[in-house]
Amino acid sequence: MHASMLAELGSWVASFSSNLVFCKTEQPMMVGTHYWVSSQKRAERWFTALKMFEQDFKNPKVRHDPWPALEIVVQEILLSELLTRVWSAAVTTYDQCRESDELFGLAHSVHIRHQEAKNRALRILLSGQASNEAAFDRLNALRRRIERWTDLFLSQLPDLELASTFAFDESRMKDFGREGREQSIEQFKMKQQILAASFSTDLIRGVCVHPANPELNREIASGVLACFPADRFDSFGIPRSLRGLWLEKSSNETAMLVDHLVSFENLAT
Repeated sequence: MHASMLAELGSWVASFSSNLVFCKTEQPMMVGTHYWVSSQKRAERWFTALKMFEQDFKNPKVRHDPWPALEIVVQEILLSELLTRVWSAAVTTYDQCRESDELFGLAHSVHIRHQEAKNRALRILLSGQASNEAAFDRLNALRRRIERWTDLFLSQLPDLELASTFAFDESRMKDFGREGREQSIEQFKMKQQILAASFSTDLIRGVCVHPANPELNREIASGVLACFPADRFDSFGIPRSLRGLWLEKSSNETAMLVDHLVSFENLAT
């Protein structure tokens, strides 16, 4: 799975965060743990790769160009940050409503680790900027676009004050939020459709098609989707790129329900 799909998932989470925050079903601890484990594995891979890139720029070799691989890794860090921030804000709101910190602690840990990886990646980019201005400009432009989109989607969460702690520009995010709350339900839905289309188009602009950690990105997406109640959505409510995962989630939940019913019947007899 490409990191652009995680960014799309982040936009969907923001739009439907109320279904998570205000649902009556309590989320099992293992759901948050699945997201945490997969995210930490990916972060470790990032740091291993970034360490190699640091050495490449300190000791450059004539026939070795680290930029193509560096661009793939840094691109993934930047794109997936939207989901990391939006998900952290969503589960923090979820826990606050229940006066707990079960999901927040795990999501916050992932968020901090992600920021460490991003900061390290940006330092590497700055150190090697002179050797490839074009690649540096592409990644810097992507960073700016993702940061703006992140603030816009964070403004759709139910608690603006809490969500602002995960924003890049707090005042910009709150401005977006005020605009959204002045609209009718019909206007909001129409705006969501336009935003989704615009965001999908913007995501593929200048982005390398090769993912750095496709299998871990998929596990992270599965961990996030597992938290949403399947009975409130159908497969057409989420981005097209993620409908397969949603159907897989629904199938797994059905299988688990059947297993529970069979176990119950066996105990009854």
